[in-house]
Amino acid sequence: MSPNSSDTGHIWALLDKVTSSPALPPYIAAVAGTPSGAAGLHGWDVLLANPPGDLDPDVRRRLHELAELEAAWPGLAHGDRIVHGDLRADNMVRDHDRGVTFVDWAHATTGPACIDAASLAPQLVLAGHAPADVARLLRDHPATADSPDTTTAFLAALTGHWHRNARKPAPPGAPGLRA
Repeated sequence: MSPNSSDTGHIWALLDKVTSSPALPPYIAAVAGTPSGAAGLHGWDVLLANPPGDLDPDVRRRLHELAELEAAWPGLAHGDRIVHGDLRADNMVRDHDRGVTFVDWAHATTGPACIDAASLAPQLVLAGHAPADVARLLRDHPATADSPDTTTAFLAALTGHWHRNARKPAPPGAPGLRA
C-alpha cells in the first residue's frame, strides 16, 4: 500500500466493485448473525468527560466537535453494502495474476459503503501516503463521496475509539498494541 505501489489502485478498484451495489440476499443471510461492531465505536465522549493531560492541543480544542461527530455515527451506521469490517494491509493478499484479494472475513457484515474505504485511511497514512492525498481519495471514491457526512462521522468514531484504547494498559502478550 505504499505510495509507489500499484496495489493502492487495485485496492480502491476492488472496494468500488464490492460496494457499488447492495449486498445480495445470500451474503445478507450469511452475515445476519454477525452484528457490526462499527456502530459501537466511540472514545471522544470518554475523553471529553475527562481530557487527558497529554492530549494534543488541537484535538483538545476540537473535543466537543469530535464528540458530536462521533455521537452522530450510530444513527448512520446502517446500510445494505458489503462490509469486510477489518480491512487493513494484513487482510489483503496480492496475487501476480489476480491482483489484490481481501481475506479474513471474520467480521463481515452489512453497512454503509464508506466503512472499509474510510478504515483504510489511517493504513494509507502509515504506509507513507500524504494525508492530503488520502483525503482526496476519500473525497473522490464512490464508496465515500456519496456520503461525506457518514464518512466523517465514522472516521470521528474510529479515531475516538483508537485514542481511548491507546491509553489503556497493554494486554498480555501484545506489548506494542497500544502504540
